[in-house]
Formats: sequence, structure tokens, C-alpha cells
Amino acid sequence: MSKSELSNIIKSPYSELIKLKIGLLVRATMPEILELELISETEAKKLTESDYSKMIFDMNYPVLKIVDEDLSILDNRSIGDYTRYYAEPHYFKNARYLISSEWYDRNHEDYIRWLKRKVKID
Repeated sequence: MSKSELSNIIKSPYSELIKLKIGLLVRATMPEILELELISETEAKKLTESDYSKMIFDMNYPVLKIVDEDLSILDNRSIGDYTRYYAEPHYFKNARYLISSEWYDRNHEDYIRWLKRKVKID
């Protein structure tokens, strides 16, 4: 996806974005947001914190997880006996991150609000 395509998604009316499945919206936007460095380092760090992810998105796990290079991707993806993160790591600054796969309808509005407020596309 190009930066202009991402920009078009973010600038889409709320009424259009809410029609998309939340998992599809996250998978279409978050990798590009990270790789194009469209959020601040502070915001990326906050997204690795359970309390912030719960407060902003009502998520049960941090939105982002820094990849521990000493562990396999499967071990990085897992919390307990369950995989909670998508398999493909994405670069942001000098680290690789995994994106939570635990998105539900209750997170949809919060994600759209965050997308429009925190992502600096221009």
C-alpha cells in the first residue's frame, strides 16, 4: 500500500471506515503506519503497554509487541498457550514489532478515532 492509499483510508469518512471489518482495517493500516513511521516514538512505546492499549482501544493485550530476537516468531506471538499477534513483524525505527490479532467489534470505533487523531499522514 502506498502512503497516498493509506492517506485516503485515514481521510475516509467515519461512516465508511465503520463498514470495514476491524481486523481488515488494522491489517491494512497498521503495518504501513509503522514502516512509514507515521506515529511518534512515544506513541509506539505506549502501544506496547497493556494499560494504554486497554484505555485507548479496550484491548486485553498491548497493540504492539517488540520482537525479542532471542525467541522464535511463534514464541514472540504467544501469550501463554495462545497466539495473540500476527506472524509478520514490521519495522518501526530500529526495532521489529508484532501487531495484535485480538481485534473485536468493540475496538472498531476506538481504532478509527485513534487513526484519525494520532497518525500524521501529511
